[in-house]
Amino acid sequence: MVGIVVALYSEAEKLLTRVENLKEITMADKKAYFCKLNGKDTIIAISGIGKVNAAITTQLLIDKYSPDFILNFGTCGGTNKSVEILKYYVVTKCAQFDFDLRELDGVPLGYIQDYDTVFFPTYTRGLETLEKSVLASSDRFTDNQIDIDNINEMGASIRDMEGGAIAQTCTANNIPLVMIKGISDVVGSGTAQEQFYRNLKTVGEGFPDVVIKAIDAVSKTL
Repeated sequence: MVGIVVALYSEAEKLLTRVENLKEITMADKKAYFCKLNGKDTIIAISGIGKVNAAITTQLLIDKYSPDFILNFGTCGGTNKSVEILKYYVVTKCAQFDFDLRELDGVPLGYIQDYDTVFFPTYTRGLETLEKSVLASSDRFTDNQIDIDNINEMGASIRDMEGGAIAQTCTANNIPLVMIKGISDVVGSGTAQEQFYRNLKTVGEGFPDVVIKAIDAVSKTL
């Protein structure tokens, strides 16, 4: 089984039109959909925005359904010109840039003590046709220049509000995580909010083909 975590229904809506045997369920307070996606048993869960929502939903999928891997996809913002609006990237590793123990312990921004790391890895085998990027997450939708500078200094180029928590949850459970992000906004191209609302629909419409191809490719490598 494939477990998919998506923050917003609007991001998953087009993919749901491509499935068979659709059955809606509720996990805790999260909507989820059992289905066949390109012949594979799949459950697609709508987590809601934010790291806590994302972690809860990911853990529920793992505990209840033991998927072969978790796939997270969704829109995100670019923090420098190394990424392009309306393009899709496979994420190679994730951090949480609002997790900050620098003043307490003198560790790097995003450092997670229990895991002795800033970044959590993702699974990218079979996805060589997609360009790669590094993700940093926080519980805020931000255009703040301090945040942008911090993300870039960490070595990340894209930001969202869920990925770092999903990656930590998958690492804790020793389950592969595939993460694909579509760029809705890039710093220097207008406000993040204006770009996000302008591009959300277009990015969402491109996800089904990208996600289905990724699931097929990854399934052959596990």
